[in-house]
Formats: sequence, C-alpha cells, structure tokens
Amino acid sequence: MTPATYHPTHGRTLPPPDQVITTETKNILLRNFYQRAEEKMRPKRAAPESLIPEHSCKQPRPSTSN
Repeated sequence: MTPATYHPTHGRTLPPPDQVITTETKNILLRNFYQRAEEKMRPKRAAPESLIPEHSCKQPRPSTSN
C-alpha cells in the first residue's frame, strides 16, 4: 500500500526534495487511547513488606488521666 503523499498545486513554495509528507494510518486520538491503556496495564511497584514506617514522625500523646 502506497501512503498518500502531498503534491502542491502551485510552484510558489516547493518543499525540499528529501521531505516526504504523509498521513498517519492511526488517528491521534486512538493512538493516545492505546498509549494510556498500555500505561494502566504496566506492573506497579511492589508494596513494602511492612506498611508501618520504622521511624515515624508522629508520636503518641502521653496519657493525661490521673
């Protein structure tokens, strides 16, 4: 299948001879949709073994009951 190429209808501004302008086979919206779907399917980081941090900044309040 030969890709569709641009052919100017005037001679005022001809593109460089090595430049090829083609259309994409896949719509940009579909490409974006598939890229986002692939990102969602990637494996995520494994959870740490202990979910409680060892050096917590929060400290329990001392009890004030007498």
